Amino acid sequence: MSSTPIGQCQPYDPRNANYPLNLWWVAGRSDELEDGKLVSRKLLGTDVLLYRKSDGSVAAMEDRCIHRGLPLSMGWLDGDKIVCRYHGFKYSHEGKLVEIPTQERCPKRGALRTFPIVERAPFLWIWMGPEGEADIEEVSDFPWLRDPNWVWAGGHLNIMANYMLLKENVLDLTHFPFVHQTTFGALDDYEAAATFVQEGSRVAFIKEFNNQPLSPIYNKDLEWGDRLVNRTDKGMSVSPAEHLFTATIVDPNAGPGERSEYLFRFQHLTTPETNTTHHYWWAASRNYGVHDDASAWIASIAQTAFAEDKEVLEAIQRRINESPAPLELPEVSAIADQGGLMARRQLQAYMERESR
Repeated sequence: MSSTPIGQCQPYDPRNANYPLNLWWVAGRSDELEDGKLVSRKLLGTDVLLYRKSDGSVAAMEDRCIHRGLPLSMGWLDGDKIVCRYHGFKYSHEGKLVEIPTQERCPKRGALRTFPIVERAPFLWIWMGPEGEADIEEVSDFPWLRDPNWVWAGGHLNIMANYMLLKENVLDLTHFPFVHQTTFGALDDYEAAATFVQEGSRVAFIKEFNNQPLSPIYNKDLEWGDRLVNRTDKGMSVSPAEHLFTATIVDPNAGPGERSEYLFRFQHLTTPETNTTHHYWWAASRNYGVHDDASAWIASIAQTAFAEDKEVLEAIQRRINESPAPLELPEVSAIADQGGLMARRQLQAYMERESR
C-alpha cells in the first residue's frame, strides 16, 4: 500500500457519459423478481427488462418491442416468453422474435439484445459491454448477507445526480458531523482526515477511533453507554460500481473468553441511469445484536441518513445542470478529498482501458 498525493483531477463533464460498460453493475435485487413480475429499469442509458424464468434463473434484454417500440415490460409472460401488449409479438428469453400473431414467419432480424446477468443474492449483477468479455468470476458476492449470524437491511434510492458524486461522498466521511448530525456522526471525531491508500486498482481509506464512545448506530444493542472502545473504519472503492465499508469495533476491556470484536458493514452499490441520475442500492449489516427487530431499526436509521445524502447530492447536481459552463465552476479540494480524487483516477483508468 502506498499513499497518493492529492494532485488535481478534473470533475466529470455532465455532457459526456462517465461510466464504463465493461463492468458488472447491480441491476436490482433478487426479491424484485417474484411471481412473474416484469421489471423495467434504465441502466447505463439503456432501458432493460428483467424477469425470472421458470427454472429460477434471471433474464435481461432490451425493454422495447422491435415492432413499434412499446416497452415489453407492459406486456406479460407466456412461460419463459415475453408477449408485447400492443400487437402480441412474442420473444424468447434469448431476445429472439418467435411469433407474430398475424403471420406464419418472423423476420430473421427480429431480435433484441440480451445481457449477461448473474444472481448473487440478494443482488443481481448485469454486464452491458461486449458479451464475450464478461467474466463471471469477477462478480462480487456478499455471503454474510445470507449468514444467519448476521442481521441486515437494504434499500434503493433513485438519486438525481451523477453517480460519482455519491462515490466521492462515501470516501470522505468528514461530512458526517454536518450532514448526519443525529445519525451516523454524532460522537465521532472527524477533525483529522483519514489515511488514504491504493490497494491495486482499489482506493481505500482507514480511520482510527481509539478510546472513544460509540456513535448511536454502532452502540445499538451493545448498550455500552459511554464506555471507551476502539474502532477502525475502512472504506474501499472496489470499482466504479461498488464501495465496501467496514467498522471493526474492539472492546479493549473484554475479559478472558469474552467476545471482543464486532463488525458493522455497508455496501454502497451505484449504477448510472443517465449521466445525471443513478440508482443507489445499499445494504447495512452487523454480526451482533441479531434479533427480530434489528433489521427494521437498521433500515430506519440508514434510510434517514441516506435521504440526507440524497438531498445534498441532488442540490449539487442542480447547480451543475444550471451552469452554462459547468467545467469552469471553481473547485477547491481539501486534504480529506484525497479519496474522492483517487476514485476519479480509478474511473479514468477504467474508461481508458475500455477505449483501448
